[in-house]
Amino acid sequence: MNKMDWLVLCPVPRDQRPFYEYIKRKDSTILGWVGLNESNYTRRFFLSLLSIFSVTLPFTSWFISPSYYPSQAILVNLFVTLIFQSFIYGYFFITWLYAGKRLVAAKVWYEESGWYDGRIWIKPPSILRHERLLYHYQLVPLIARLTKTLQFLILGIIFVVALLFLFIY
Repeated sequence: MNKMDWLVLCPVPRDQRPFYEYIKRKDSTILGWVGLNESNYTRRFFLSLLSIFSVTLPFTSWFISPSYYPSQAILVNLFVTLIFQSFIYGYFFITWLYAGKRLVAAKVWYEESGWYDGRIWIKPPSILRHERLLYHYQLVPLIARLTKTLQFLILGIIFVVALLFLFIY
């Protein structure tokens, strides 16, 4: 059996194979942020934070008047911004974690015809080894980066809530 015979013998549709799901996510415009180098990743993080802040500012000003309570209005807006940002990065985390679990798994669940006829394909050892290597060298650093980002966002939310309580009481 030659190396490429598994492509012919693999019953899983191409778009449902874990390797191609990983490639699709990596090449995605939004999900590809996580794979950028450190400076571009940080730049995108703060750019999205600033854009969410500017979009949510009019909505939070309906509830707290910035002319009467400027510091509270900014802190509430920052709180809402951090919540939205944590939802976005939580989605990134869940998506990359799912891709990683599919790469590491020895069995692949797939839909052949779309009629919910869930089937299982057991990966050959060569493919399993290749995908586990890909997981450990490509996805583990991305998931670790997302974990640190989510921890940073949670600390930011806690800090903003503490400041809000200090200003209110």
